[in-house]
Amino acid sequence: MSLLIDLLRGSNCTLMNKMKKNLQSNILLLPALIAGFFCYLFPILIAFWKSLFLGTGTDFVGIQNYVDLFENEAFSLAVRNLFHLWAIIIPVNLVIGIFIAEVYIKFRQEKLCLFFLVPSILPAACVVTIASSILRKSPSQWGETPFAFYVFLVIVLWKTLGFSILIFMVAMKSIESEIIDAAMLDGVNPLQCFWYIKLPIIKSSLLICGILTIYNSFRCFREAYLIGGSHPNEQLYSIQHFYEYELCTTGSGICFGCAFCWGRCADRNVLGKKKEE
Repeated sequence: MSLLIDLLRGSNCTLMNKMKKNLQSNILLLPALIAGFFCYLFPILIAFWKSLFLGTGTDFVGIQNYVDLFENEAFSLAVRNLFHLWAIIIPVNLVIGIFIAEVYIKFRQEKLCLFFLVPSILPAACVVTIASSILRKSPSQWGETPFAFYVFLVIVLWKTLGFSILIFMVAMKSIESEIIDAAMLDGVNPLQCFWYIKLPIIKSSLLICGILTIYNSFRCFREAYLIGGSHPNEQLYSIQHFYEYELCTTGSGICFGCAFCWGRCADRNVLGKKKEE
């Protein structure tokens, strides 16, 4: 009987200690949760509420702004171009990033990956100037042609590749060498070792790199603007072009629906460009 009482007391003490630790963790986490709510979630809720009204007025229209948004041909074009860009840039970025990371690790030249991080800190004007000097033409000569999309594609890849290489290098170097050595002793060739051992281990890094590529593709709007201007070729027309036109030119109610759907990405680029100008 005394043994049972001692076990119950021990379990109660363990439970109380866990509750105290959880309470302390929640208290420490509370300031971050409050800041996240007021700095991130609360503005989104305000944008959603305003998107239910006509323009900047007080006429409640419900989801009509969203209906008009998705029926708009310019918005549909921008969304198609966005998914077209992602369909090309994400797999190319992942494949090239893994290949370069593997080469760097094999030849023990990990520090060279910093070279690919330089484009991510270059101003947009420098990037477009470099592209123009390579093509030996100014953006006014090729910015409104279909060729401009492929130039923009290379620029996006150039600016986003460094992060993928760095993440893949860290992920591959974290793989225990005993696993690779055991596989080699079993007669596995390098391609099989990569496909069946390394790739499953770094699959979480693939997801992270894919998300970063999507995020960074929105940050390249200024390059697209400098290449094609405010009215670029159809293949270069983006969500940010549409957002800027609706917000700064027409001022119609549709911009609030666009602000809620894509405003988090567009605000950072459009407003940043306005400040630079």
